[in-house]
Amino acid sequence: MRIPLSICILLLTGCHPSDTPTHNAQETGWYPILTQNRRFVYAARWYAPGATTATLDTVVLTALGKPWASDSTQTAYEWSFRLKLDTTLTTAQSVVAGALDKPNKFWLHPPRRSYYNITELNPFPDIELPAKIGRTWKVKNFYAPDYASNPAWATWEGTLYLQQQWKITDSLDLPTPLGRLPCHRVLATSNCKLGTTALESYFNPTYGFVRLHYRNIDRSRLELELVSVTSRPTLDKAMFSRYL
Repeated sequence: MRIPLSICILLLTGCHPSDTPTHNAQETGWYPILTQNRRFVYAARWYAPGATTATLDTVVLTALGKPWASDSTQTAYEWSFRLKLDTTLTTAQSVVAGALDKPNKFWLHPPRRSYYNITELNPFPDIELPAKIGRTWKVKNFYAPDYASNPAWATWEGTLYLQQQWKITDSLDLPTPLGRLPCHRVLATSNCKLGTTALESYFNPTYGFVRLHYRNIDRSRLELELVSVTSRPTLDKAMFSRYL
């Protein structure tokens, strides 16, 4: 008996991963955040030094559901954003990066390339788990590669070494576009010979980092705010062909 294609499509779309992952939480108390095809859409606001109005962008993080090719211990995902910030062009560029999405740590590479390269000098989004208020950690001799060097904010040759530290300062119910979410706030700084940068981040165990406030090396600011989370089904063409 042939099943109508419309029913087949309904069955396929009804089986895609839930927006809330269902891993072995009963055993570990931990859910992975970057499950395959999960998309995190952030509103980005760029503030020039001393400015009170922002230039807007949209940044999308898409989990790829596989190890990162550059480091198999990390989970691969893709950042997408506009090719140029100060235009109305909708052409996007993307870059694949890696994350630690583990019971003891959630850590992201920031979006990189183009104008987002400035965040290479900031502390990376990072939290040690389980989250405990007052917990601190440091990284000595973290480095920023010279491909992130740019006369628009800072220049150097070779490897630029950074001393970074993080602290979980408190927990709160944070108002967000997704509703009020329980979050831990993490304050971090990064020091190098060129100056000091900072990151204030808010971590939720279901959605990861829902808000990121960067203070950059040139005293500009970048704010990323999570506005939506969706899951895209993986459609198998072979499954359709069985019923055609």
